[in-house]
Amino acid sequence: MRYLVARVLTAGWLVVLVLGSIAPADTEQIQPAYIFGDFVLHAFGYFGLTVLFVFSQRQPKLIASAIVAAVIGIALEGAQGLTADRTPQVMDALANTLGAAVGAGFFWFRGCFRSSSAA
Repeated sequence: MRYLVARVLTAGWLVVLVLGSIAPADTEQIQPAYIFGDFVLHAFGYFGLTVLFVFSQRQPKLIASAIVAAVIGIALEGAQGLTADRTPQVMDALANTLGAAVGAGFFWFRGCFRSSSAA
């Protein structure tokens, strides 16, 4: 049951990321101070996707989960070039990849900490 719930949440999170990446953007309302917030928003989105990928697996593969999340993030950035009002941004792709790596690192660090405290 846990894996079913995690998979449904993962699918929902992915739908939100896809819609958020390719939906029309109102660039007139984006403020210059939001640039840093945009980086954090992208990183958080793919951190969450990686975490949900790991939770949805019976035998989690951290590196594979991070790679899949990063590839999805890069692909969605590329897909923005196919839309009328969006352009792919290298910094957004970097933020997506960084968020995916931090998501995997979270589980790796957590596992290392847990195994060292059990000894």
